[in-house]
Amino acid sequence: MTKLTTALTCSILICLALPCRGLAQSEDSPSLIVKQFYQHLRARRYVEGFRLSVYSSAIEGLSEEEMRNLEPEFTRIAAVLPAEIETRGEQISGDQATVFVRLPAEQRMQEVALVHVDGRWRVGDRETYQIARQQGRSFFFNARVRVGEAEAREWLLEIMGAEYVYFRAKERFATLEELVNLGGVSKQLVNGSESGYRFRLAVGEDGKSYRVIAVPAEYGRTGRLSFYVDQSYVLRAEDKEGQPATPSSPPYRPGNE
Repeated sequence: MTKLTTALTCSILICLALPCRGLAQSEDSPSLIVKQFYQHLRARRYVEGFRLSVYSSAIEGLSEEEMRNLEPEFTRIAAVLPAEIETRGEQISGDQATVFVRLPAEQRMQEVALVHVDGRWRVGDRETYQIARQQGRSFFFNARVRVGEAEAREWLLEIMGAEYVYFRAKERFATLEELVNLGGVSKQLVNGSESGYRFRLAVGEDGKSYRVIAVPAEYGRTGRLSFYVDQSYVLRAEDKEGQPATPSSPPYRPGNE
């Protein structure tokens, strides 16, 4: 499961630490909404499922092409959800609720949060509901961009660390293929593409310099920032509209792109 899938999966199973008090289910009870939410996503009825969550504004209005574009993430989320869940009660406090769920093969209870908006219970919290409502159909793509950029940074840090170790041992820098073969970099990067980014590592003829560029595979959908790093070990990033970053690009500052 990719880090992007993990992030989206965690985001749809929002938890609150509240004590358990069982209540009977009604047609619009939080427990029933949670069950239906899981069942729809598990059955890959993504539109129906997300309509029961705070992501309803994000799923509405997506074109068929956009749904196809997002389907790989949705499918991976569905694959890790259990076929059946067991609800063990719910607690309602004003416009917030918590449903207590037991998943197969897990001993401890999971807590799923809901909020009452637009006359119905929805899986999630009010803050996420407001963000999804504001961003609309761009919400899931924006989430993918944020995660893709964060993962690209992690991959580049892994490459930087491996190059540092290799240079200390061999007094020269290594190609990406060498780093992968030696186990210094994950095999996931063997083809130079991962997490919605394309990576290219070039080593100088004398082996004393190197540079790595990483650009979004699909600008605006898998990332907006382009990254650059070399033997100076300064990670640089800039929105270049899909073109490579350069040594003159500003240093990367997480949260201040």
